[in-house]
Parts: sequence; structure tokens; C-alpha cells
Amino acid sequence: MKKITYLAAILAASLTFTSCGVGGLLPSSTSGAGATATTGSLLGNALTTNGGGLLGNLLSNILSGSTSQQSLEGTWTYYGPKVVFESENILSQIGGQVVSSNLEQKLGTQLGKLGFTAGKSVLVLNADKSCILFIGSKSLPGTYTYDSSTNKLTITGALGVGQVVCTATVQGNQLLMLFDADKLLSIATSLSSKSTSTLSSLLSSYTGLKLGWAMTK
Repeated sequence: MKKITYLAAILAASLTFTSCGVGGLLPSSTSGAGATATTGSLLGNALTTNGGGLLGNLLSNILSGSTSQQSLEGTWTYYGPKVVFESENILSQIGGQVVSSNLEQKLGTQLGKLGFTAGKSVLVLNADKSCILFIGSKSLPGTYTYDSSTNKLTITGALGVGQVVCTATVQGNQLLMLFDADKLLSIATSLSSKSTSTLSSLLSSYTGLKLGWAMTK
């Protein structure tokens, strides 16, 4: 937790970027106790905006609906990166909007280097539990199983690794696939012939988060 708190202070003092669709940056001059106060104020406002705000990025809220095997079936197209907080405690400590928008931006860049392109990369999940991922010039076939009681999607082959488990949920016409950092890194290493050291460094800096992507049907 000390690592997370320290990271929050650094981010609050230094981040000055603007991320599409996410507002409310901390001033670049904020630091120390002021950063903590501003972060808390920002978080409080966000949590009470539009009936939930950042609470919509909490894992428990994302998994509150019901996802069935049947709802997973179909053709899903990559939409963009997704960062989810494993607990409200983690969200409040690291300052939700600042971290999630910054990390999603960086994660999106790294996923792009692996071949994930919005509107083009496709994952097909068939009723017979076969699947295939089309990414860049590659087509990777495989199989999958889904446990609706735990929201665990197990994919064999199609993500470039022998077998990988992620948290998956369907919300409307959107499929979220969320991984622990080490699992996402193993996928990146398998899909790319290039160095994944940048992604490895990025993922090792954050705990208490699940990272992955959103796809639309």
C-alpha cells in the first residue's frame, strides 16, 4: 500500500495530459498534503456524479450483472483498453481518474503495438466453444470455457499462449476482458516479436488493478 500511496503523490504532481472522455485533472503544481486533499476532493466529486461516476470502474460493480455462456457467443471487435479497480479502497488511495485515464492511455499504446486496432481486431466466440482471434495479420484459433459463477473465461490457444484465464463480463453490447498484470504480459510476450520491457515496466508499477480491453458486438 505504501507503494500505491507514493505513486498517487507522484501522479498528482506530474500528470498534465488530457484523455478523451475523462476529465478532472489535478493541477500540475499540486504535491504533498495538498495533492492528497485535492485527490480526495476529486474522488469525492467523481463518486457522486451521475449516480456513481468512478464506482462504475470498480470490479464488484462491473460484475454485478449476470453473464451467461450464450451472451458471450458472437463476433467481438476490439474497442479500446480498460482499467478496473479491484476495490474502492484502492481507488481512493491512488486517485481514480488520474490513474485510470493515464494507464488506459499508456495501455492502449502498448496494445496497439501488439496489433490490437480499434474496429479491426476481432475475437469470435462460437457456440461449440471454439474461438479465433484475428489480430494484425494473424489468425489464432483456439477453444474456450466460461464459468458464469466466477466470471472466469479460460481461452486456450487463441491469445497466443497455451492457456490464459481472465475475468469476463458482458454489459449491453460490450465485452470486457480483464487480466492480472502477469497474465497480460504473458499474452504480450507471445503475440509480439518485439521487446515488451516497456509494458512490463508499466504493469509492475500498479497493484490492485485489472487491465485488459473492451470489445463490442
